[in-house]
Amino acid sequence: MTQIGHIVIGLIVVVAAIYLIIFVSQRLTARKVAKLLRKKEKLAEIPMRDRLVKGRQLSLTGQSLKQFQLLEGKYGHLETTGFKDIEEQANAVLFESQGLNFVKTAQELKELQQQIRDAETTIEVVKQGLADLEKLDEAHKAAVKELEGKYQELRKTLLSQNFSFGPAIDKLEEILGSLEDDFAEFARLTEAGDHATAAGIYETLGMETNQLEQRIEQIPALYQSLDDTIPGQLAELQDAYDKMDAEGFQFETDIAAELADIEAQRVATVDDLAELTLKKVSESIAQMESRTEVLYETFEGEATAAQQVWENNEQLTAYVVHNKRQNHDLYIELDRLNQDFVFTKDEVGQVRSWEMQLSNVSVGLEELKESIAKHEVVFSTLADKQTALREELERVEHEQVAMWQDLKELPVAVQQSRNRVTLLSDKIRQIQRSFERQGLPGLPKDYMDFFFAVNDELGRLKQQLDLSRINVDDVLRQLSIVTADLDTLQENTDNLVEAASVTERLVRKALSYRDNAEVVQATQQARYYYETDYDYVRAMTTLGSVLDQVEPETTARIINAYRQEQATLQAEFSEQK
Repeated sequence: MTQIGHIVIGLIVVVAAIYLIIFVSQRLTARKVAKLLRKKEKLAEIPMRDRLVKGRQLSLTGQSLKQFQLLEGKYGHLETTGFKDIEEQANAVLFESQGLNFVKTAQELKELQQQIRDAETTIEVVKQGLADLEKLDEAHKAAVKELEGKYQELRKTLLSQNFSFGPAIDKLEEILGSLEDDFAEFARLTEAGDHATAAGIYETLGMETNQLEQRIEQIPALYQSLDDTIPGQLAELQDAYDKMDAEGFQFETDIAAELADIEAQRVATVDDLAELTLKKVSESIAQMESRTEVLYETFEGEATAAQQVWENNEQLTAYVVHNKRQNHDLYIELDRLNQDFVFTKDEVGQVRSWEMQLSNVSVGLEELKESIAKHEVVFSTLADKQTALREELERVEHEQVAMWQDLKELPVAVQQSRNRVTLLSDKIRQIQRSFERQGLPGLPKDYMDFFFAVNDELGRLKQQLDLSRINVDDVLRQLSIVTADLDTLQENTDNLVEAASVTERLVRKALSYRDNAEVVQATQQARYYYETDYDYVRAMTTLGSVLDQVEPETTARIINAYRQEQATLQAEFSEQK
C-alpha cells in the first residue's frame, strides 16, 4: 500500500474517532439536560400557588404583609420567568452540544444546573417563609388569649390583695396598666395580621410580664418583714432594753442608737420597696435581720452573764470567808505547836502574807460589787476579773492546805525520828560488840576516831530530841547524816573484822609452809601489822599475796569461805527473830 493510502486510512480513523466523541458527548449532555428538565417539572408541580392563596387568607398587614408580598413576588417571578428561562437554557445547551465547542457547552450546562438550584432555593425560602407566617399567626393569637387571662389574674390579685403589697401597690398597678396598654396594641396588630410588628411588642411584653409576676410573688414576703416581722422584733427588743436598762444593765454598744438606726433603715427600705428595687430591699432586710439577731444575742448574753456574776460573787464571798477562817486556824495551830517545835521557814510570816492577800481579794470583790451596784460595769466583761480572784483564792488555799499537812506531820516526824535513833543506837552497839567479840588486840586510830565521832553525832541527836522545843528540820538533817555515817561505819567494821579473821586463817595456813623462807618472812610481817599497828587489811594482803604465789587462789578461797559462814549465821539469826 502506498503512503497516500496510509494517510487516507489514518484520516478516516481520526474522523471516525471525532465523530464518536461528538456523538457520545451529545448523548451525555442530552441525558443531563433531560434529567434537569424533569427536576424543573417536579418543582413546577409543587402546589405553591395554593399555599400562597392560603397565606392571603391570614389577613396580613404591615410588616407581615410586606414579608408575604416579598415571598409571593419571589415565587411569581420563578413561575412566570424562572421556569421559562430554564427551558430556554436547556435548549441552548442542546444546541451547543451539536457543535465542537465543548467548553461553551460545559459552561451553558453549569448555568442550567445553577438555575435549577436557584429555583429549588426560591421554593424552599417561600415554603419556609409561609410556614413561619402561619406559625407566627397561630402563636400570636394564642399569646393574645394567654396574656389576656394572665393580666386578668394579675389585676385580680392586685385588687384582692392590695394590702399585702404595701407602698409598692401604686407602682405595680402603674406597670400593669402600661402592660395592658401594650397588650391592647399587640392584640390589635395580631388581629390585623401585622405579626412582624406585633412580634417586637410581644417579646417586650413577655419579659416585662414575667418580671411583674416575679415582683408580685416576692413583694408580700418582703413587705411582711418590713411591716410586721422587723417592727415586732424592734418593739420586743426595745421593751427588753427598757427593762434591762431600768435594772441597771450596761452594754458595750449604744443599744438605743442601734435600735433607732435599724428603724431608720427599715423606713428607708419601705421607700425602696415602693420603687420596686427588690434586690436592694432584700439585702437591706438581711442586714436588719442580722443586726436584730446580734441584739437578741447581746441581751441574752448579758442576762446570762449577770446571773453568773451574782452566783460567782456569792461563791467568792464564801470562799474568802473559808480561806480567812482557815488562816485563823493556822495562827492558832502555829501558836500551839510553837511550844513544842522550832519553826525555821517563817511559817507565821507566810500566814500573815496570806492574810494580806486575802484582804486584797476582799477589797477587789467589794469594789466589783460596788461597781455593779452603781451600774458602772458590763456584766459580760467581769468574767476575767472574777476568774482572777478565784485563781488567787485557790492558790492561797492550796498553800494553806500544804502548810496544814506539814504541821500535822511534825509530831509524826518527831516520833519517827525517835524510833530511828533507837534503831541507830542499837546498831552502833552491835558494831561495838562485833569487834569486841572478835578479841582483836586493838583497833586502828582512824577507825576509832570515826566510831567516836558517829557516836557523838548520835548523842547530840538524842539531846535535840529531848529538848522542850524541837527543831524538826535540823533533827531530820542530822538524822540523815548519822544514818549515812553509821552505814559507812558498818561497812568499815565489816571490812576490818573480815580482814582480821582472814589474816588469822592465813597464818594457820602458812604453818604448812614452814620451810618456805618467803612465807615465814611474810608471816612475821603480817603478825607485826596485826598485833602492833592493828592494820588488819595490810596484814591480810601481805601474807595473802605470798601464799597465793605458793598456792594460787588461797586468799580468795579463804575469803569466800568466811563470807559463806557469815551469811549462814546471818540467816540463822534472822530465823530466830
